[in-house]
Amino acid sequence: MKVIIMKKYALLFLLLSSCATVGTVSKIDINENFPHDEIQKVAVIMFEAPVDKKKGNILAPKASIDPNAGAILSSMTARELTKWGKYVVINRKAVEEELKFKKLKEEDLLQAQNYLNLGKQLGVDAIVVGKIERFGVSYRAMSSGLFVTPITTKVSFTVRCVDVISNETIWSAKIKGNSVMDNERALASKLISETFEALNTKLNE
Repeated sequence: MKVIIMKKYALLFLLLSSCATVGTVSKIDINENFPHDEIQKVAVIMFEAPVDKKKGNILAPKASIDPNAGAILSSMTARELTKWGKYVVINRKAVEEELKFKKLKEEDLLQAQNYLNLGKQLGVDAIVVGKIERFGVSYRAMSSGLFVTPITTKVSFTVRCVDVISNETIWSAKIKGNSVMDNERALASKLISETFEALNTKLNE
């Protein structure tokens, strides 16, 4: 029986955004006994986002989720991984077009967790997947349904790199942050940049 050793790193960042402080906490797990050099080519798949059905009230804040969150965060992640130079990263648009050409849907393949099939279809060694918890502005809703001034922007999601042959998690990161000044895209960009810089450093140690 193969024993998988995941080395964990907890990272605390304090970023300065304009005049406001952005508090972020990221947790990184790295599979220590995985042959990382075998992963040459990867594809980032559309991140899974929950359907936002909850309604806020005058006492309880509500955090909206951008309907395009999955596309936004997966594209940001692909661009950041490309900067590493460690992997050949298939462009997100190319992934979408290739699957569309083969009449396949990302969401269907992800729900089935058929990473081996995805790997074969895209010709990659690993698939990067993500699951979104928060991506939007937290605000308070009046009893009438009207919204008042936003409270804070919140972004929270997990990202995993999975080997398509063994189905093992190669590395993963839990990314979470909030800001009173940045919108969700600006905040997510900063969080991803900081976390992936730290992840790249750990992988190269």
